[in-house]
Amino acid sequence: MGRRGRALPLAVLLACPLVSSLALARNVALLVAVGEFRDPQLQSERLLGPAADIESMQRALAGRWGFAPGDVRAIRDQDATRERILSEIAALEQRSAPGDIVLIYFSGHGTSANAGDNGFDLPYATGAWVPYDLDYSSREAANHTLVIGRRDLLPLLTRLDKGGRRVVVVSDSCYSGQVVRSFGQTISHSRYLPLITRDLGVAHEPAAARPPPPPYPYQHVVLLSAASDSETGADISTPQALQQAPTLDGRFHGAFTDAFLRLLDGQLLPGAFSYAQGRDAMNNFLEHRNFAQHPQLLPGIAEDPLDVGSNPFLGMQAPSAPAAAAPAAPAAPDATVHLRLGEVSAALRAKVQHIAGIAVVDRDGDLNLRERAGQVELSGPAGDPILSTGAADPDLIRRIAAQAWLKRVLPAPQGDLGLRAETNPGSRGNTFVQCESFAFEVQLRKPGYVMLLDLDPQGHLTVLYPTRAAERQIVTAGVPKAIPGPDPKDQILVTAPFGTDQVAVLAFERQPAFFGDLTGAERFAAEGGRAESLAKGLAHAAGAIDVLQINVHTYPGKTGGLCGS
Repeated sequence: MGRRGRALPLAVLLACPLVSSLALARNVALLVAVGEFRDPQLQSERLLGPAADIESMQRALAGRWGFAPGDVRAIRDQDATRERILSEIAALEQRSAPGDIVLIYFSGHGTSANAGDNGFDLPYATGAWVPYDLDYSSREAANHTLVIGRRDLLPLLTRLDKGGRRVVVVSDSCYSGQVVRSFGQTISHSRYLPLITRDLGVAHEPAAARPPPPPYPYQHVVLLSAASDSETGADISTPQALQQAPTLDGRFHGAFTDAFLRLLDGQLLPGAFSYAQGRDAMNNFLEHRNFAQHPQLLPGIAEDPLDVGSNPFLGMQAPSAPAAAAPAAPAAPDATVHLRLGEVSAALRAKVQHIAGIAVVDRDGDLNLRERAGQVELSGPAGDPILSTGAADPDLIRRIAAQAWLKRVLPAPQGDLGLRAETNPGSRGNTFVQCESFAFEVQLRKPGYVMLLDLDPQGHLTVLYPTRAAERQIVTAGVPKAIPGPDPKDQILVTAPFGTDQVAVLAFERQPAFFGDLTGAERFAAEGGRAESLAKGLAHAAGAIDVLQINVHTYPGKTGGLCGS
């Protein structure tokens, strides 16, 4: 990754309510599920998950999250026409009052712009929902019958937003504009519905650099989407899919909805949690179930001046839960990297088995490794490519060993500094194409010192921040911090080599003693003296510590060549 100007961020949203208003606020919901379609051309595109999605959502909201049954309205299939969806969203203004939380949930097909291949007004960060009565007979007819974000949803959401409602939009559909990777879960159906061009949004090669997304237009609206603007979403709707990825209740569901239901049920996070924490927990759950889709939270940190992404999820201090035994003490973190081996030679298997901190497993690996005709492919848990190289390339062993080192030396969180971190633009799902630019955005709820440590696809480590004295200063609480810096010239430019960088973001209550040694962004090896010194420094860091990890995926562009100025 090279460096250049700074990318515009995306963030998380929800109005910061007065504490006194929480006791009076109501929770009002509209649930929409579309798995069937009127148009005969779309019969082959039916989804089996939405029917169970909407029923399970109704039970979860009423049973644990304080929604009165009369305040949850659900429409499905033939009732979920374009006109009905929009009229029910408009009616939320009458069904709610200022200060209320308004939840809008959609389960079904989605679509978005894909370069010049469709003529719809589909902004990257919004996309469109596919209603029951989509007319697929022509581009013009489909344009008229889609529920398009910029054209149809924005005016309605803006009215709720300005009327003081705290709106939460949850969309289990895909926003797959400018695709840079195909959906990797072949046992599941995609929740992407292509328009006219059947492979629209499911590119077989990476796209060209995308323009920046438009600014997030709301003040009090949180968007939780099932996937980034470059990914499809999955429907777990076959016996084989259920066997490999069992859902919460054993029924067909969207993969994202299954994760969302587990979040509501308290399985992914204990007690109270924020929107940002909820998104991170669902992302981790889906990734380790081999679903190559990354839930997104909009707006991003830099567009969230009230830090509403850190607000309690659905405005509650903690969901009500059935009585249970006192929780057991948390288990010690597992410092082992689990490596899942596909077809590899005996020689390669012997090499990786001797790497310290590596355990070979049959499933659910932190890393996946397979070999074909002398070429090896190392990938993440959801199949995101990390490194493709020859079996004898020393980079392969170095990369695996460096990840084991990183997992071993990163400190366990010892306090709550309210660390949030993401790449910017946030709707890209940490996935970028050659010649695109991005930055990291970091924010703390309490003052602290920040460090970014990068592990690149070839196994080299680099301290990205701090690298000079001016960057060792304390980070002010509640103020977004752009890294490498706020100047557009500091933005990170995506160049070769491509793959996956694992970036550890650390926040310290007290400045670590080793910060004075961090000068310059020089690469170093996990087995060298600099790594040993850094490991000792991290082990002796005092005070509260927060740790997050971001996997940044980069891909070559279609045309290759040099990036423009």
